[in-house]
Amino acid sequence: MATTTTAERLPIDPSTAPVVDAESHGTESHSENITLLRNMKLGLFHVGSSLADILTTGVWNRIAIAELGLSATPVAILVSLKYFITPLSIWAGQRSDVTQWRGYRRLPFIWGGRLLMVLSFFLLGMATVNLASDKSSLFGWLGITAAFLIFSVGGALSGTTFLSLVHDITPQSQRTRVISVIWFFLIVGFAGAGILYSQLLPHYSEESFKALFIIAPLIMGAIWVFALIGEEKPNAAAVATKIEQAKARSFVEDLRTAWGNTQTRLFFLYLGLSTLFFYTQDVILEPFGAQVFGMEARITNRFSSYWGSMALLGIIVCLLAGRRWKNLLNNMSLSKWSLWVLVIGFGIFLASALFLIRPLVTIGLVVMGFGLGMWTVGGLGLMMDMTRTLGAGLYLSLWTVSETIARGLGTVLGGVVKDATFAFTHQLNVAYGTVFLVQIVGFIISYLVITRVNVDLFHQSAAPEPQVVMSAGMD
Repeated sequence: MATTTTAERLPIDPSTAPVVDAESHGTESHSENITLLRNMKLGLFHVGSSLADILTTGVWNRIAIAELGLSATPVAILVSLKYFITPLSIWAGQRSDVTQWRGYRRLPFIWGGRLLMVLSFFLLGMATVNLASDKSSLFGWLGITAAFLIFSVGGALSGTTFLSLVHDITPQSQRTRVISVIWFFLIVGFAGAGILYSQLLPHYSEESFKALFIIAPLIMGAIWVFALIGEEKPNAAAVATKIEQAKARSFVEDLRTAWGNTQTRLFFLYLGLSTLFFYTQDVILEPFGAQVFGMEARITNRFSSYWGSMALLGIIVCLLAGRRWKNLLNNMSLSKWSLWVLVIGFGIFLASALFLIRPLVTIGLVVMGFGLGMWTVGGLGLMMDMTRTLGAGLYLSLWTVSETIARGLGTVLGGVVKDATFAFTHQLNVAYGTVFLVQIVGFIISYLVITRVNVDLFHQSAAPEPQVVMSAGMD
């Protein structure tokens, strides 16, 4: 068990949490203050991101597996493409540092990427309908594959550069609050997406499915445009100066220095493992409700509303409780306790699957969501604690890559475990139950890893000297 550190005793409070500013090296940024109303406008960008995410991992996957009868493994691989293409975001972030178009650095990548995402949904809807009428259709399979590839590239181009834009326009003293509000909106979007899609697609039919994949991307596009209107001001002279500074920065040597720290590797491993095992349910949770309990699409589409609402509650409760009991609740303790809450949540899912108790599904969603809220607050806090002012971009990129790749692996793992177990047992409830059991074991392993993470030891080794090396991605 790791000893309690000074960083662990910090309160979980966005207004007092340490703020990392790699460009200013601890000095105050000269960016214009971000009002709460403007902060909420920026947060709407991730409401659109939530709508996009749930449409693929909560609606399309359910229709593909439960209604069209496709195997969970290819569905999981297609849905997780966006995670494996995430290295492209490193290139996009770097190019947005060193290039410009008419004085704009970030917006060309953001607009281009989000346009690709909107177009991909139109193609995905048409190709899926084609595949529904002929499961061996070459056009259907190629269309779906192309749609997910375009969607993934669009996300990689725009997700990292959006956070880079937020970093550019936000003063150092406000960055924690601004990012926290944007993250809050991300989860609000998850909850709202379930309600919206249950209304647009109460049950599967070809016409309603096609309509959904036309209406939903148009809504997303409108939200993305509104969220970013006027947020990046073209300034060719200032951009040229920043580009010259960016060109002088090195990456490989600093990455080698950072990775040489044992605590860096341990925290990287913890983030990867806990993320992987949480998202193992990503592609199979809605099909679980449909295939084991016969739930209609209007019911399973609301799953994200249940756990999303509880995640929001968990975040609020943890932040308020952290201010009240500063010595008891800190980033490290919340991270550890969240893992046990998730063990309980997926234990409830396991019991529901094995003993065919439908009401336990709702209880499991509630517990899982609250555990996710705890895990989010503790994890974000630790990511800040495990980041140095000198080289902040490098460390935040490491943590983001760990989570993103792990989420993709977890999504695939869930589909593979479900299909492999079903092929062996021919019992759907046992197949889904096995996935939940794997997650329980995974969270226990994650707990054993995080007990070895020590924030003080992390900060004792020599820190690299770069400014922002890469931008972290959230979506």
